[in-house]
Amino acid sequence: MTTEAKSRILVVEHSEEACLPLVAALDDAGFRGVAAYTGTAILSTIYADPPQCVIVPYNLPSASGSGLLVDQLKNDNVYGHLPVILTISSQEAANEIDWSGVPADDYVVSPFTHAELISRVRLCLARTSRDVNANPLTGLPGNISILREAERRLSAGQPFAMAYADLDHFKPYNDKYGFARGDEVLRMTARIIVNALSMMSSADTYVGHVGGDDFIFITPPTLITRACEDITRNFDLIVPNFYDDLDREKSCIHSYDRQGNPAVFSMMGLSIAVVDTHVSAIVHLADISARAAGVKKVAKSISGSNYIVDRRK
Repeated sequence: MTTEAKSRILVVEHSEEACLPLVAALDDAGFRGVAAYTGTAILSTIYADPPQCVIVPYNLPSASGSGLLVDQLKNDNVYGHLPVILTISSQEAANEIDWSGVPADDYVVSPFTHAELISRVRLCLARTSRDVNANPLTGLPGNISILREAERRLSAGQPFAMAYADLDHFKPYNDKYGFARGDEVLRMTARIIVNALSMMSSADTYVGHVGGDDFIFITPPTLITRACEDITRNFDLIVPNFYDDLDREKSCIHSYDRQGNPAVFSMMGLSIAVVDTHVSAIVHLADISARAAGVKKVAKSISGSNYIVDRRK
């Protein structure tokens, strides 16, 4: 299957009737078109299963009515990196929009043909694959974006808590159940982290996917304990559903360790190592990484999902 065929494109319109022809055209072109036509549905759809691109009318208001939806999408602290294609009317185009103040990646003028829209989507995805460092499995920002975000906060002298999360016993699970089911676990983990931080009602949260079963999330120092507790609790509630009935009843699986030896492994857990820059003497990103590595080693030595916050001076 090609990368294009896997791409999920969210079509936002004023009504279902306006969405469906565009969704059908995207499906015919090999994409996965998804329709949304209310402010609430748009954001919940993105958070539940992030698309690779969003198509939205320029003049569509946000759910709160306080501004344009495109501004709300691009200002989102988790999925603001997703490319947005605006549909604009010929009258709006004639008014010479000041694009320097519009947070969009491309636009198409109505009335447009389906072929023209498909071309715009393909161009936008191709450009995004070159310019945006996003994890292809979860749609979350990747390594480069994570480093830039952490360095930006350090340079600004903004206190924050940075958490490194990874799954325990993920490789044995992959070896037994296969990569497809393993990918579903990673998507589930991403959703749990994103949803937990979205409930914080804070603009200072951030989520990234380093790769594999390693995730990063950032919160204000005052919110990190609540975030870790919500994430580990929800992970433990959901992860048993990814095991077969017999393994779930036994709470363990038979698989192989890293040396290829048969072994018994408990269900996957989530270990989180946190560095709080508010109390720790952090001057460089390397300081965070060094501290987190030691804390992570301790966290992973503890059975089950857990978190440890390093607040050493």
